[in-house]
Amino acid sequence: MKFITNNFTHLIYVYEHIFWLKECLTILQSVLIFLLVLWILRRKQKIEFLLYLSACIGIACVYFGDNEYWSENDILKIVSLTSLYLCYKIKGPERHMVLFAFLGPYFIISYEFYRSLEATKISFIAHTLLLFGIIIAKNTFALSLFISIVVGILFNYIGTIFPPSTSELFVNPALITVIITWLEKYKKNPLYANFLKIFWLTLACFAYFGSWLFHYIQPFISSSFYHLSPQQHTHFIQ
Repeated sequence: MKFITNNFTHLIYVYEHIFWLKECLTILQSVLIFLLVLWILRRKQKIEFLLYLSACIGIACVYFGDNEYWSENDILKIVSLTSLYLCYKIKGPERHMVLFAFLGPYFIISYEFYRSLEATKISFIAHTLLLFGIIIAKNTFALSLFISIVVGILFNYIGTIFPPSTSELFVNPALITVIITWLEKYKKNPLYANFLKIFWLTLACFAYFGSWLFHYIQPFISSSFYHLSPQQHTHFIQ
């Protein structure tokens, strides 16, 4: 096992430190997931296949993220293109099942609520505020776009500063989508579907263009962050 891990580390090292190559390979992974989902949607047992695929993505996100091979934004690329397609192309009750199947297991596996009690409380408060804003803004394009942009900025910013999986804990697009999909199904209100279209369109832009933006501003963000006192810095990391 150690031999395999060491070889894998050496293989990753070839492109992890070359930003444009890393981005190209991550985009290729996203496209492959997208094409695989297109193939799965043609199968009779598509929900089962999507559940298995989602679980595999969740496991990969935890493994690669903890080993610093994937950033938060890399993970967003993996799911954003497919989620955007599902929000736009799949109609009616079938969209509910497909979105749950594609994002549900991935969210459950990658959502590290057990990290600490304080982090869990912050996660609950952050998502409650976001969902409250979404319920208010679902009928307004400008507010929907604003909330989506806020989530995109926070996801990138937290992923740049804090340890892996912190973005998934504090601002989890999969969790938000699963809850909004449930609300749409429960209340039979198509306005939630319109919000999800804006939401994933915005997140896709952050996924594919945000990497470059935050890559170049990361040194400035990091320097500002490390101006905190040692006690504050240790507290944030914990």
